[in-house]
Amino acid sequence: MEYPFKISAVICSYNRARFIINAVESIFNQDFDKRRYEVIVVDNNSTDDTVQLLAAYKANHPDYYFSYYTEHNQGVAYTRTRCAKEAKGEIIAYLDDDSTAQPGWLSSIVSFFDEHPDTWSVGGKIIPKFLTGIPDWYSKYFFGLVGNFDQGPEVKKLTGARYPCGANMAFRVKVFEEIGYFNTDLGRKGTGLLANEEKDIYLRILQHHHNVYYLPHVAVLHCVEANKFDKAYVKRHSMGIGGGERLRLKGQSLALLIKFFEYFAKWGYAVVYGIGFLLKGQWSKFIMLERFRWWVIAGFLNPGGAG
Repeated sequence: MEYPFKISAVICSYNRARFIINAVESIFNQDFDKRRYEVIVVDNNSTDDTVQLLAAYKANHPDYYFSYYTEHNQGVAYTRTRCAKEAKGEIIAYLDDDSTAQPGWLSSIVSFFDEHPDTWSVGGKIIPKFLTGIPDWYSKYFFGLVGNFDQGPEVKKLTGARYPCGANMAFRVKVFEEIGYFNTDLGRKGTGLLANEEKDIYLRILQHHHNVYYLPHVAVLHCVEANKFDKAYVKRHSMGIGGGERLRLKGQSLALLIKFFEYFAKWGYAVVYGIGFLLKGQWSKFIMLERFRWWVIAGFLNPGGAG
């Protein structure tokens, strides 16, 4: 099948007017032939100036292959699916609306897919860009909260224990043709913080025996605002992890039981890990780690609590 573009760079957006144009320009500023790619933004009913800014950008850059759409069904899984359906590229690369693609992002993704025809998806490094101070309770156990994704300096095949994050992931378009789109029962919806739509699609890719790789040289900066460290937000985010797993495994009684005991085991492990914090006098790190593990369990028991 012939595709008009080698790659479609797509961005899902919701109330990020302060960041969206920077994200778009970080793609158009890439050292890659502009005739070979398009940029698509799908807005998910933003109430700020996002759509107006996108319209102005399109009007001011008529020579760019740039388009934007509104997805009226609320939720990141709906929006990511709409991106894939609107894309006309052989490869679909996702960037978050508060992220900045680093030099070589497009060319590195394309080169790896060209050189590895058996690869169906890749993900890259996500480097948090803190826009505020970091609280004293923050530790590596909260990397997911700020989108920190770093699997080391080497290219690595991913097998399921880790999987790419939505701020920096790319697929061959035939992934969606073979296994379908994102599970719309999962993922964030508006201010709701359910998770795991990314995990779900990656597990389906692996179940179909296709390869997924981590590429450390495919990097993005991800803005971390002060609200990410609000403890009420952290609680909802943590519950969203557990709630997303409960919904992802819906109808699978044995898998649900195993996951329930797994979460309690991880809570116990967290107590052991936390002793290291206590020995250093870092009480706040210990307390937040234990709360995180409990909130994940609470979300698993009550998926609606992350809303």
